[in-house]
Amino acid sequence: MSAEPIASRGHGDGRFRLTVRVSESAREAYRMLGPTSEVPEGALVAAFHRDGQTGQLGPVYVMERRGQNWSYAVYDAEGYAMEQGVQLCERCHLESPTGGLFGLPKTRDR
Repeated sequence: MSAEPIASRGHGDGRFRLTVRVSESAREAYRMLGPTSEVPEGALVAAFHRDGQTGQLGPVYVMERRGQNWSYAVYDAEGYAMEQGVQLCERCHLESPTGGLFGLPKTRDR
């Protein structure tokens, strides 16, 4: 969804740069994210992290839309599951004004 990695404001105290990938069915909704946006059932949103100083691959955070809720999982850089149903993820994403998602940084052309 982003042309190049972006700074992560919510994961790892800002040390990570991340690339966001969104399942095809949800791309337009994610691109136009706002307070009334609805992301379709089954949508996947994944944030691939890389340490901004060392370049080392970091965790992959995944959200999946299930009904009106999101499920959360964290994988290591090699794809092995680290955590499922992460409560910290849920708590923070419930504070989002856009249905559990924070979206990409806003630019003047969006």
